[in-house]
Amino acid sequence: MIKDDQFENYILTNLYNSFKYINNNNDNNINNNTNIYGCRNCKTHLSTTYNIISKDYRGVTGNAYLMSSVTNVQEGDYELRTMITGDYLVCDIFCQMCKNIVGWKYINAERSDQRYKEGKFILELKTITVVE
Repeated sequence: MIKDDQFENYILTNLYNSFKYINNNNDNNINNNTNIYGCRNCKTHLSTTYNIISKDYRGVTGNAYLMSSVTNVQEGDYELRTMITGDYLVCDIFCQMCKNIVGWKYINAERSDQRYKEGKFILELKTITVVE
């Protein structure tokens, strides 16, 4: 049986290797595969492909991306949400310009193996678009 600290080390090692891979490949593809993601409603810039940690997330509206950072958003009130992987303290994030909800921010994770999400953002694909 894997202990919590072993699992956490496994997750952190995989995250580190993912970031290392992304950083090494970003230098070579600086102009080729960069997308800017914006609010689907008003096209305000929110983030880029460089900030994607994972594309394997589900939000309220369907598929979502876990992002390391976003910009031009306002945070809503904190609330406790129960999700498939545990309980989290989160806040919805809203487009700074049009105030549409675009996802949420993880504030705190109850489970230690999920704490890597703290301070990260979910952008729901149905609320964003690629901006030229």
